[in-house]
Amino acid sequence: MNDKPDMKYFGGGWERVQPSDDRIESKIIDIHCHIFKRFGTGSDEEYARRSLMFWQYHTRDFTTFWRKEDGKRVEEMLLDYPSDDIYAMPDVQFRMGKYGQGEVTIDGVDYYVQFYPPGLENLDAIPRRMIAEMDIAEVDIGVLQSDHVYGDVNAYYGEARRAHPGRFVGLAQVHEWEEDQTAEAKRLEKAVIEHGNRGLYFSVEPLSLNHYLDHIDDSKFDPLWNKVRQLEIPIFWYLDARKQDRVAGFMERVAELDRWSSANPDIPSVITHGIVPAAIIHEIGIPDSVLDILKRPNVYAEVLMPAKWPAYEYPYVEGQEMLKALCDDIGVEKLMYGSDMPFSGAFWCTYRQSVDFIRVHCDFLSVDEKALVLGGNAARLLDLST
Repeated sequence: MNDKPDMKYFGGGWERVQPSDDRIESKIIDIHCHIFKRFGTGSDEEYARRSLMFWQYHTRDFTTFWRKEDGKRVEEMLLDYPSDDIYAMPDVQFRMGKYGQGEVTIDGVDYYVQFYPPGLENLDAIPRRMIAEMDIAEVDIGVLQSDHVYGDVNAYYGEARRAHPGRFVGLAQVHEWEEDQTAEAKRLEKAVIEHGNRGLYFSVEPLSLNHYLDHIDDSKFDPLWNKVRQLEIPIFWYLDARKQDRVAGFMERVAELDRWSSANPDIPSVITHGIVPAAIIHEIGIPDSVLDILKRPNVYAEVLMPAKWPAYEYPYVEGQEMLKALCDDIGVEKLMYGSDMPFSGAFWCTYRQSVDFIRVHCDFLSVDEKALVLGGNAARLLDLST
């Protein structure tokens, strides 16, 4: 018996041919990808400086660096420091290099860290480049998440959407740390009405600028949530504060989202980045308190299993087991595929493999269920049926 998959030659190599009975006919929507100008730039000098600040904080737990002088590999957390105060970060002259690298200077010695794929020579990912990645992976639509490390993106996403109709859906960006939430509600409205973004991306990491004194269920945010409600858009939540104690920091935000989602049952939400941060998921798994939130009708989850299992062999049997448990616990209609491209393409698997993790593997899912995870659920949430 020949159990090898059918293959076809496409000119540059061979690719798997899905049997007609297993072929997913509906559009594939990646709810987690990025386009951006060169890192460390922004709409003004202050935004560029803040972007670099966020990047240094974002990479505080990176463990591998190279000494620039001779290329010697250094296995040490050179950017970590004994505090969660973002203003207490050591002055290491954090700056952008080339080929996916950031550079720092510590005690007069220059180091670089590979925090993005080497293929990003100028540390940018313009829309046409991302479309080329999507075409190879057979992804139809990319949903653009909008962390502040990527710069000021609301207008940029609008330009990309207009230049490439039907390929991108932007998530609006606000200044989570700003005290004047009336101004942020106006920023959100402009991002949606003028620039055409279809959801709000809300990250707890920028709350570090207020020393983490704010909580997402504080009444100060009510004007923002009311604007979300008025605009009839979902919120995509990033719950990892990257504190020294990442478990405690994450679980604190989970408790806040529990209270928030209970108080706002009419606002749809998505827990991004594969639900639990990759840095702690092997320590805590997916806690029952998180599953309880996901069982609410208005809360969904981004599936990002390859990010959780990069040290294991593709197609990540352990990740498939976790995904099956999620399907059993909360239902397949709550799950949406995300890739985190172009970051993921260098550290976990290829873009096509991230789609095929579900499209080809995960045999516990029917063809219809795969179609839901790979696009149907996202299309319904973001009203992309047309």
